[in-house]
Amino acid sequence: MNHSENQETGRGRGRGGARVAGAPLTRRTFVAGATVLAAGALLGGPLGCSAAAQDGSAAQAAGDAADLVFKNGHVQTLVREGDAAEAVAVREGSIVYVGDTAGVEAYVGDSTKVVDLEGRFLCPGFMDGHLHGPQPYYEQMFQISIPDGTVDNDEYLRIIREFVEAHPDDEVYYGGPFMQNAYLQPDGSNPGPQKEDLDAICADKPVMIRDVSHHSYWVNSKALEIAGITADTPDPDGGSIVRNAAGEPSGLLTDAAKNLVASKIEVPYSTENMAKAYEAFQEYCHSLGITGLTNINLSGVELIHAEALHDMDARGDLHLRQRFLVWGQPGMGYEGIKEKLDAVAAYDSEMFQTGTVKIVYDGVTEGATAVMLEPYLPAAGKGEGWTATSDWSVEELDQVVADLDKHGYQAHIHAIGDGAVRTSLDAYERAEAANGKRDARHTMVHVCAITPEDIKRCADLEVVSDLQFLWMYNDPLCQLETAFVGKERAFAMYPAKNMLEAGCILSGGSDGAVTAFDPLLEIEVGITRNSPFLGEEDEDFYRWPEQGLTAYQMLEMYTKNVAYENFMEDVVGTVEVGKKADLVVLDQNILDIDPKQISETKVVCTISNGNIVFEG
Repeated sequence: MNHSENQETGRGRGRGGARVAGAPLTRRTFVAGATVLAAGALLGGPLGCSAAAQDGSAAQAAGDAADLVFKNGHVQTLVREGDAAEAVAVREGSIVYVGDTAGVEAYVGDSTKVVDLEGRFLCPGFMDGHLHGPQPYYEQMFQISIPDGTVDNDEYLRIIREFVEAHPDDEVYYGGPFMQNAYLQPDGSNPGPQKEDLDAICADKPVMIRDVSHHSYWVNSKALEIAGITADTPDPDGGSIVRNAAGEPSGLLTDAAKNLVASKIEVPYSTENMAKAYEAFQEYCHSLGITGLTNINLSGVELIHAEALHDMDARGDLHLRQRFLVWGQPGMGYEGIKEKLDAVAAYDSEMFQTGTVKIVYDGVTEGATAVMLEPYLPAAGKGEGWTATSDWSVEELDQVVADLDKHGYQAHIHAIGDGAVRTSLDAYERAEAANGKRDARHTMVHVCAITPEDIKRCADLEVVSDLQFLWMYNDPLCQLETAFVGKERAFAMYPAKNMLEAGCILSGGSDGAVTAFDPLLEIEVGITRNSPFLGEEDEDFYRWPEQGLTAYQMLEMYTKNVAYENFMEDVVGTVEVGKKADLVVLDQNILDIDPKQISETKVVCTISNGNIVFEG
């Protein structure tokens, strides 16, 4: 059941993006062509929202006139299924009228901008419940940037070499992403990239290349030396130091093991560059109809990020409404996390809200680091009985979650394996037992594998599950998951319909830039459970299609349900009088077309706080 006022039931490239020749599609890559939008969106034209002000009636009182009016459209309010209107009026950033076209004429004054939708579809602006902004843009503008879809070691090395040669004065070389499936062997094993390849490019400075999931590093020997990682270094809890045939570190570090390097080598970031990257990221989000997000940002540089957004906000240039998270790491304890919460809370505003902590409990299935209830297969290369471990002890997780809950904060736990999901629910259940029931909206993100009994617990505890619907078809990463846990378990992942029918609160997120963050792609896959890409929509890339949801349910996931997740349902998420005018106009009604056409839908314009911020 969706969480709405009436409690009604209710990894890839961008739309139309070209794939690199010979590169397999994957959900874990950034949108093709998203480096920087052409300066200035296309304005006007047959699909544009530009319109001249209309003369108003002489009887129209100036104080009652709207700033912006949309008429002659299909307005899907999302207050409840089937609730539609024709027109919307906006004044001073808020919605002041929702109804028919005849009624909206009373809000047209001498300076009102009137947009004739000509039957087009208007709904709440899309929201993303788990988005790492502006990481891809910072990388593309200031670090090593490997293009979307590149799955070739030689190409990785060419790109890295060119960057190093062009930046001889840098003390640290960082960037990405590489694809783990570039190293998949015929027997299903995967040794991953090798340090020697990076040593040949740069031997005297650390080189760190992240993978698409942000859960692994490919490093050179200098980085291993600085971190003190040798053949005798044991694997940390929650991570692996991948080793070669001689028993030496190969250069691939997963999850907690990569933190051994990250804790010793500081990657430089600046507030000025962060703002530049965020401006490009924001522009791209608006081109996709996104007006709000749960911002996961970058671990360790939250304050730099918050300062950059504060500066944009002070100038009136921040147009993405967001819940900004800080990262809680093992060993920090509540007091350490609270220091970070207090630091970013100084910048709270209408557009920038804080109070949520990101906790990474496990890794990823394709890295054999997602914590499972049943063991991985031998192809995972982890030996008999491997279910993966976490760098969080159960006791520390329980204590931190209970303390956050006691002091009114929201936890947002990364939990992919069914073992991680169970442990996260245990922590939330114990926090509720210790502190009493409250409107906490604690969240689990990903929830790829979950047992039927834990589905019921998730519903009973009213935990929000933020799901990545673009992961829910049989793409190349699904094939890696199948190799590591078997087809039966891999194809039993993402039981979205079962969760919804059990009463779970579901929201939609992309995990961008790990995944293409296009809501229309996500919505299509959530319905079809098949590839949304041209040339593949009629092929068999299905993964448990019986778990597909309806178009209306999917639209809720990426609007009102994320608003609920972010404690913003009184402000945005539906088209109602009194709500902020965060809206999107599409060229067709995505609730009334063949679902395979949803990903081809065009964003006509995007409105944030009553301002048209994108026209295309």
